[in-house]
Amino acid sequence: MTNLSKTILNYIQSTIIMRWTNIQKCILVLVLAILMHLLWIVWKLYIIITPDIWQWVNLPLIKKQLQVNIISIICLIILICISIFNFKKDWVNYYFSYFIITTFILILILDGYFVGIYSPATIFTSVCVTGIGLVLFSKKIIYFNLIIATSIFSVLIYLTTQNTISYAPIFSSKLLSNTLYHNYFWVYSMIYFIIPVLFAGLLFFELLLYQWRYRESLFEKISQIDPLTELYNRRFFNEKINELKEQQTSYIIIILDLDHFKTINDSYGHHTGDAALIQIAKTLSRTVRKTDIVARYGGEEFILLLSHITIHQALEIAEKCRKTIADEPLKLNNEQSIHITASFGVGMSTTDSTLDQALRFADQALYHAKQSGRNQVQLFDGTTFQKFHPKTIY
Repeated sequence: MTNLSKTILNYIQSTIIMRWTNIQKCILVLVLAILMHLLWIVWKLYIIITPDIWQWVNLPLIKKQLQVNIISIICLIILICISIFNFKKDWVNYYFSYFIITTFILILILDGYFVGIYSPATIFTSVCVTGIGLVLFSKKIIYFNLIIATSIFSVLIYLTTQNTISYAPIFSSKLLSNTLYHNYFWVYSMIYFIIPVLFAGLLFFELLLYQWRYRESLFEKISQIDPLTELYNRRFFNEKINELKEQQTSYIIIILDLDHFKTINDSYGHHTGDAALIQIAKTLSRTVRKTDIVARYGGEEFILLLSHITIHQALEIAEKCRKTIADEPLKLNNEQSIHITASFGVGMSTTDSTLDQALRFADQALYHAKQSGRNQVQLFDGTTFQKFHPKTIY
């Protein structure tokens, strides 16, 4: 695998959240849990310093819960430290993941009970967290915790309907006895808890969508690149020709084949043959114009697509490539060098010609170049073959 392919694959595996290990995802969950507790702390501190709204809350419970929130943050930080220092251990990635996710779910359930099982904040947060969980973690972990959460919520709903336990105990009975939607404090509290979850969910899914789109573009790029030479492959080359055909743009195709390439493989090994192909690819890339397409067409064959160019200019580019290849021997580790040459075939197209015809002209010109002694550029216009000489004007 080439450096380009390795770089792309390493980026994909290291940056996409879905590719993270379970424990890395769990650390993210723990951080979110800490942020949730911080939201609670800010809300409760605001209530404590605002006597006008004490009538709407259970103040003693809020003060106790404030201490619980602080202790919970300390415990969550400890869990993060445990996860960080043991993230390479298999049992941490598996069993500890269940523990962390279950802990997070229980925190959500407790918070949901305090603000009200049927409250918009609880329902919205439950749906959002479930959706994110299904994206991040395996179905086993999510469905296991979903069963736990559903069971506990069902019990809490039953107990509240039977008046065995109070509904939304963090609010006062005075607030709950009235129409909640008419109470500004309750409405603003719901908005306060929903908006952070909404933004966090949108940010998370936007990040995943961005990484998914970027990953798809990288995979598409990989599908267009020859892994050895890092040139475009045959599939991409044909797509570009079809684009030119749709635009009714004429183009010139140059096919080149390395002379006696089998001898290099047989005498020096396939590793040396690969090195030769890589060197030729670099030579072609720096010799042609920036607008030209260079691709590996198969084996030791390369193909060039030149548009908006005259036949004489194309022949000069082919000759320059041929000469550069011949003048730059492949140097081996033992200071030995291999002289490499290539034969070129040039085929013209017109707006009414077919893809097969242009390729056939270039292929026939290449075959004629090999039959005529190799290491030369031949042009075929459909009727005659012409060997290119630098001083010849077409």
